[in-house]
Amino acid sequence: MPLNDVIKKIIIAGFDTSGLYLVDKDNLFDTDIIGKPELKKLDNQPLSIVIKFWHRSKTVKKTLKFHDITGLNAVKKAMVARIELKEELEENGQIRKKNFKSLNELWADYIELRKDSLSEKNIYSMTKTYDKWIRSSIGELAIDKIYTSDMQNIVNSILRQGKKPRTAQTIQQLLRPVYNYAIDLGIVVTNPASKISLPAFDNTMDFNLTDEKRKDLYKAIQSYEIEKYKGIMLFLYFGRRLNEALTLRWENIDFDQKTYYIIVQYSKNRKRQEYPLIEPLEAFLVEYGTRKYGFIFEGEKTPHVTDDTFRGHWKKVLKLSGIGKKMRIHDTRHLLGNTMINLGETLEAVGKVFGHSSVTITKRYAKTSTQTADKVLSKYMDEKR
Repeated sequence: MPLNDVIKKIIIAGFDTSGLYLVDKDNLFDTDIIGKPELKKLDNQPLSIVIKFWHRSKTVKKTLKFHDITGLNAVKKAMVARIELKEELEENGQIRKKNFKSLNELWADYIELRKDSLSEKNIYSMTKTYDKWIRSSIGELAIDKIYTSDMQNIVNSILRQGKKPRTAQTIQQLLRPVYNYAIDLGIVVTNPASKISLPAFDNTMDFNLTDEKRKDLYKAIQSYEIEKYKGIMLFLYFGRRLNEALTLRWENIDFDQKTYYIIVQYSKNRKRQEYPLIEPLEAFLVEYGTRKYGFIFEGEKTPHVTDDTFRGHWKKVLKLSGIGKKMRIHDTRHLLGNTMINLGETLEAVGKVFGHSSVTITKRYAKTSTQTADKVLSKYMDEKR
């Protein structure tokens, strides 16, 4: 789609926003003019602003990408960037491009750029994987001298060592956005990571409980004596990932609209996700004691409860419910997915509950039972009579 078809002029009273345009490729807004109300809806969501101005009879364009920032602050930063670009052009006659000698240098710049939009845990995990598999193998090579075959060699080496296909998949998941960043910077024109060949593998998450055991688990959670950990478990039971529950803040809760949201920094698909504040969650929060600001589940020596601290309480609940050690924390999502699918919900509906970006991901969590298949066939036979 041509750029002119998707950019909309930004006009804010009291601000010099001349030459600033919002990229609205998904047509989120009906209006051609973007003001404060529209920008407010983009708070903490990824957004792009185009800077356009004339220099020596030529149009200069530059696209700025923002993450985990309010829409208004993104505009303010774009205003500053526009001034700096104009000054640089007046002084040097051209805009200097970032000069990276190696992939390692590009990686360092990319990680620095993403620090505000990724959690510390994600940064640590990504860096650990990069350091182990990429840094010493191709990291010192020039960015435009690295080919798909070089990346494929890393993937093949991982598989030869008997590692799981998912480990090999992370190489592509790391390098593809880094090279997209390089394309944005004008360093390369194609993304070699997109052509990495990965083996087909079954990534379906296979976990289920009987309805009786599922109800036993819920009762054990509801009766857990330490309220803080009971609350975390309730959010897990109703679909949240552990890190999403641990990092919930009071500012994320809207009691009037009966919703809550996960900010970009802690959302796995890097989008702000909004969910219904169903009655058990609302009742817990009200009884727990509402506040205006801060983490809901504060830690004793840390800003919020940590994974390690929580796991001991999870084991206690499993013991109380009679389930034992076989159920992992993340299995609460598999349990929810399986139950909803077998109650007749669509993959799209289940995906919305999970915060998935596509039904392909949801399929991994939802296993249809033979009883459900039997019901479908029975309905089919009834229709034929």
